[in-house]
Amino acid sequence: MKTAALITGAALLLSGSAAAQAAPTGVQVWGGLGTDAYILPTLSLGLSADVVRQPQMTVAVRSGASLTLLPLPDATGPVPVYSAEVLLRGKEPGMNLYGGPSIGNIAGLAWVLGGVAGVQGPLGQGNWGYFGEFKARYLLGVGEVVLLPGVNLGVTYRF
Repeated sequence: MKTAALITGAALLLSGSAAAQAAPTGVQVWGGLGTDAYILPTLSLGLSADVVRQPQMTVAVRSGASLTLLPLPDATGPVPVYSAEVLLRGKEPGMNLYGGPSIGNIAGLAWVLGGVAGVQGPLGQGNWGYFGEFKARYLLGVGEVVLLPGVNLGVTYRF
C-alpha cells in the first residue's frame, strides 16, 4: 500500500513538473539593436519576468544592459547603460502593445529616467518572438536635463 502511494505521488509530481515545463513561465530574454540619444548605435540584452497576470493584462519587470558607442576621439569603447522597467502588456494572441516607466544608470556617472512603449509578438508557433520599441528618457545629473530618445528592434525568447 505504501509503495503504491509512493509511486502515485511520484507520478503526480513528475506529471506536474512536465506540465509546468510545457507551459510558458513568463520569463523572457530580450536582445536587440537600436539607437540611443537620437543616433548612437546600441546593442542591448535584457531579462524580464511576469509578476502579475490578469485576464487582459500582464505586468512584468525587465532588467537590462546595453552598450552604446560614443563617436568621441577620447572614448575608449562602448559605454554601458543599465536599466530597469515595469512593463504593462496585453494578453491577446499575436501582437501586443506594451509600455511603462524606465530608470537607468550610465556607467555609474549619470541617471536616465523616462519610459518605453512598443509592440511584441510571436515568431511562428514556438518560444521565439520579436519586439520593436521607442524609448524617451531624460539624462539627469550632468548639470542640465537632456532628452535621450531612441529605438530598439530585436528578438525575444520565452521560457
